[in-house]
Amino acid sequence: MGYVFFLAPNQTPTIDSFVVQKLVGLKAEDPFVVNEVFTSVWNFMGLYPLLYAAMLIPGARSNKLPAWPFVCASVFLGAYALIPYMALWEPESPQQQLPPPEEELGGGSKLFMRAAETPWLGAALAAGSAYWLYNAVTAGGDAWLGYLQFFDESRLCHATSVDFMLCTLLMPFWMSNDAQGRNWDKRGSLVPLLSLLPLLGPSLYLVLRPKTYSSSSSE
Repeated sequence: MGYVFFLAPNQTPTIDSFVVQKLVGLKAEDPFVVNEVFTSVWNFMGLYPLLYAAMLIPGARSNKLPAWPFVCASVFLGAYALIPYMALWEPESPQQQLPPPEEELGGGSKLFMRAAETPWLGAALAAGSAYWLYNAVTAGGDAWLGYLQFFDESRLCHATSVDFMLCTLLMPFWMSNDAQGRNWDKRGSLVPLLSLLPLLGPSLYLVLRPKTYSSSSSE
């Protein structure tokens, strides 16, 4: 956070404010088009909190350090909210049961965990990830040059892009930790491969990993 506030470039504060308003729909009538690559990065950061929630919360259900406050804060602060949790995290002994038993998923407060224990959350995140990755990859050379210039000048673009890189770099460890907790027999082959795909890989992992409902239905 110190880097973002004191060292990141901040040559375009007025433009940054306008871009945020445009991206959240407050300036929809304005014809200005936000850079396509940055638009994708911005939307990536709306998907990562859901991915981290699905990775962290099930394994910290009875932990002295709950994951959910940090995950909720990551909606606004991204990796900068998750890093304190990760720094304080210690493996539980004995390890928390994964996938969570079905009896622990009742009630309205466990709605997200129930969704995370089905393929549908991962499938929805995979669809969103694929769309925005395609949008960035096919944006064209001019859009990428404009993004790099915006990155060099804008605190908003700089902080969001660094946030995306941090979330991407930290995700493989938590995918592996979750796969180990679920005793997934394919974790040695598929997790390293899926880790190479930002956003899309973790989303597909949520589809493929052992789940509460799939395991209970197969018994």
